Amino acid sequence: MLDFTQRLQKMFARSGLSVSKFATMVQKDRRTVASWIEGNAKKELNIHIRNAISKALRYPKKIWECDEKEFYELLDSASVSEISIIDESYCAGVKYIYENENEGSLIIHPSFPNPAYRDFIVPLVYKKSNDELTESYRRRRGEKMRDYSFNASEWYSIKSLLEFCFSPIGNFYTKDQKIQILSLMIDIFRDNLNKSLYFFDSYSQKIYGLDIFYTSINTKTQTMFFKAPMESMIVEVRNSELIKKLHRHYTNAKECPPHIAPRDAVMVLEMLLECLENDLSLQETCSYVDRNSKYGELFFRTINVD
Repeated sequence: MLDFTQRLQKMFARSGLSVSKFATMVQKDRRTVASWIEGNAKKELNIHIRNAISKALRYPKKIWECDEKEFYELLDSASVSEISIIDESYCAGVKYIYENENEGSLIIHPSFPNPAYRDFIVPLVYKKSNDELTESYRRRRGEKMRDYSFNASEWYSIKSLLEFCFSPIGNFYTKDQKIQILSLMIDIFRDNLNKSLYFFDSYSQKIYGLDIFYTSINTKTQTMFFKAPMESMIVEVRNSELIKKLHRHYTNAKECPPHIAPRDAVMVLEMLLECLENDLSLQETCSYVDRNSKYGELFFRTINVD
C-alpha cells in the first residue's frame, strides 16, 4: 500500500511542475515542499496539506486513501489532469490569473489594451469590486504585468487596436486616456528584451475565434487557460499536445497570422499616438502608417474604404 509521501511523489512527477511552481500553488515555501517530495519531511502530510495538494493538482480527495489500482487510474485520468473549470467567482478568477500567468506566457487578447495597462489609467472601466482581497489581486496582477522584467508575449489584433483608437461604439476612453495608455505601453515595451508585442491581421486567415477569448499559453508549465464567454469562468487545459499546437501557431513563422514584428510594434504605437494627438481620422491614420512603414496593407485590410 502506497503511503502519503509515495503518492505525493508520483503525483508531483505526473504534474511536470517545478518545485518552485508547486510550492507557489500550495502556498508553502520551496524547502518544505522539497522535503515532502524527497521523503525527508519529519512530519506526516496532514489532511489540510493533502487537501491543498489535491486542489492544486485537480485530483479528488480520495486519491490519498483509495487502493493502488484506483490511485493509478485517478493519476492518469485525462478528465482530471487535462481540463478543469476554475471556481466561478470573480475573486477566484482574478486570483487564478495572478497566480498562473507566469514568466514565458503567450497571451492572446480579445481587445486592446491588456487590463494591466487599462486599469492603471482607467480603473473603473468595468465593475469595481468592494472585496478588498479581489482588489489586492487585481492590483498585484497589474504590477506584475507592467514590471519591466516580466517576460511575456502579448498578441492583439490590428482590428482591436484601431477600435481602441477610433471606434465610437463600446469605447470607454477619452482622448486623454487613450494617449496615456499608449504612452504607458510605449514606455514599457520600448527596447525591452523581456517583452514582445504583436499586432496581427485577424482577417487574413480563419482563426476560429482565438482572437475573441482571453487566452494564456505557457509551454514551460505545459498549461493554458482561457476565459469562457461568460463572466468569471476560466477553463484550464493541461493537454500538452494542444498547448504545443496553439503555441506553435503563434510562434512559427510559417504558421502564424501576418503581423507587425515585435521590433516595429512600438514604432506603430508611436505613430498612432501622434495621429491621436493631431486628431487624424481612421483613414488618415491608416494612410500615415502606410507612408511611414511597411504595414499599411495590414491596416487597410482591416477597414472598409469606399
